[in-house]
This record gives sequence, C-alpha cells and structure tokens, in this order.
Amino acid sequence: MPMPEDTDSLKQFNAARVSTRPRSPARATTRDQSLDVAKGLGIILVVLGHCLDGLIASGFFPASTVWPMLTVFVIYLFHMPLFFAVSGHLASGKHRPVQPTLAKLAKTIAYPYFLWSILEGLALVYLNKYTTSKTQISVIFEILWAPIVPYWFLYALFFCQVGYLAVRRYSHWVQLAIAIVLFVAPQLFPHFISTTRLVIIPETTRGFLYFILGVISVAQVKQFGRWTAVSATILFVLFATLFYQSHLGGLVAWLAALPAGIAGIVATLAWARLLASRRNITVNALAFCGRYSMSIYVTHIFFTAGVRIAFKRLFAGPGATAGAGPTFLASVTEIVAAMVIGVSVPLAFNWIVSKFDLDQWLGLQHMETA
Repeated sequence: MPMPEDTDSLKQFNAARVSTRPRSPARATTRDQSLDVAKGLGIILVVLGHCLDGLIASGFFPASTVWPMLTVFVIYLFHMPLFFAVSGHLASGKHRPVQPTLAKLAKTIAYPYFLWSILEGLALVYLNKYTTSKTQISVIFEILWAPIVPYWFLYALFFCQVGYLAVRRYSHWVQLAIAIVLFVAPQLFPHFISTTRLVIIPETTRGFLYFILGVISVAQVKQFGRWTAVSATILFVLFATLFYQSHLGGLVAWLAALPAGIAGIVATLAWARLLASRRNITVNALAFCGRYSMSIYVTHIFFTAGVRIAFKRLFAGPGATAGAGPTFLASVTEIVAAMVIGVSVPLAFNWIVSKFDLDQWLGLQHMETA
C-alpha cells in the first residue's frame, strides 16, 4: 500500500505526473479493476456511515428510530477492514527496499494524516457551535496518539505498512500468527487502553490482522465467483445478526466481530469481481470512486457535515414540531444530498487541484485532468 501506483486503498494513486510520464500499456493492463470497484463500494459506505453517524449524534432522527443505528452497525462491521485487506492484497509480494518505502509512506500516508487532521481539528474548534462536538484546541496536539475521526485509518495504516515491512520475509503462516498475537494482546489490557486513551492501539492491531489476511489471500481472491459472493453475503447477514443480538463486550466482542468482518470483505470482493467483468456506467463510476478514494476519504467529512448543518437549521425552524423528527422523505433527501455531495464535491476538488498541480501539497491523488 505505500507504493501509490499499486499498493493503495485510501491514498495517493500515482506520485509521477501522468502528464509528464504516461503510463505504459503494460502497466495499464495489469491493474485489477475489481479492486477499484471494491474500494468504490467501500468508500461509498464510508461516506454513508459518517453521514448517518453525524445525523444520529446531532439528534436528526427521533430516539425511537432504529434503522439508522442498525445501518451504521452493519457498515462498521466491515467497511474499514475491507480497506486494510485490500491494502494487504496490493502489498503482497512487494519486496522493495525499506528506506525508499518508508519515504513513500511518509509522503502518501503520514503527510495527509497530519495535514487533514490539523484542518479537521481547526474546523471542529472554530465551528463547534454548528457541529455535534465541543472540541478544544488541544485535540490538534494530541493527534500523535489520539487521531481525529475519521483520520485514524491513515494512522493505523501507516503502522500496518511498517509492520508488514518487518514480517514480509516470513512465511504466510508466520505472518498470520504474528498478526493474531498482536490482535489479541491489547485486548488483555482494557483498563490501560481506556485510561490512556490509546484506543488506536487495538484499532491498529485489528487492522493489521485484516491487512495480513489480505496479503495471504491473493490467490484465493482471484478465484472468487458468483457462488462465493452469494454464500459470503448470506454468512455476513447471519454473523452480523448473531453479533448484534449477542450484546457482547471486550475481547469476546472483538473476536465475535471477526467472522462478520471477514464474510463482509469476501462478499464485497466477490461482488466487485463480478461487477468488474461488466463494462457499464455504474461499474465505471464505482471504479473511478475507488481509484480516487483517498481524495474522497480525507475531504468528504467537511461537505457531509455542511449538508447536515443546513438540514438541521431547515428542520429547526418555526414550523418544526418539537421532538417529532424529520419525515421519511426529509430523511431520504438529507441522506441522498449528503452522499452525492460527499462523493462528487471531493472528486471535483481533486480535479481542480490536480489541474494546477497542487495535489501533492494537499496530500491528494493526482487526477488525470484531460
């Protein structure tokens, strides 16, 4: 994942400018479009999940409305694990020198993390009267150990990539064993994690497990077909239902979530492979979103929050009924508006900054502007 041209999930696509160094035909034909489609599906779920999360936190829905929380629960079971797994899949078999690889990681993951975390932190501090959080300026200084949502993924991904550099020469079984040990270890010290606010540690080790699962499953993913897609979807529904009904906590909950997460990843990758075999506008749009998923990821939160604030003011007017909540039509309108803006505006913004060669300064992907 640290190498922009072939090891990415939510980061820069190509450090070399397309306008000055055209891709060769061989490079273009080796790109697995099914992974772009999978990332496209994943990034849309990211935007939807954050949209619903913000609406729930702001009290947009009545407390009795269950479906938004249930939808967020289902999405969060596998949408970020999917990106860790795709990153591992793309990093598998890469044995580039450590030093240049770390330099690329710093440029394509660490830099966007710090830049956009600071921008998000400043926005939360100075616009807190319009948002659902009361953030203090100290949050910016704490990003070294307490990432700002949603940029925790970049933080965790950086260390997953570094961890893979350390274990990549071992066999797949050894890599998996190390990942399992690292996954379990933080769960044995819940009090320490809670009191020190180092939740990023178990999130990173969980991500590393999915990352390694992506590394070791490259050959299997290439064999996914319709039967895999259908059966994995059924298993995901089953595991998600059992996990939701169990009300587990602690280490047991983290372990119980794994089958659902893995089934969701397998289902998404399998459906993505089926979709990628068809050339139509929907598939191309999904692949396009996946290809520039980093740009959507780091900027969408600003635009979805803006839509939420606008709708909150609209439904808090003199005609609003206290405690009634929005109508179903209003809820659908808000969600669709936030989704469309949260995906399309970041892509348009990415196109503009790429046109002026400002993408690297903003930690975004370079978009072909022709």
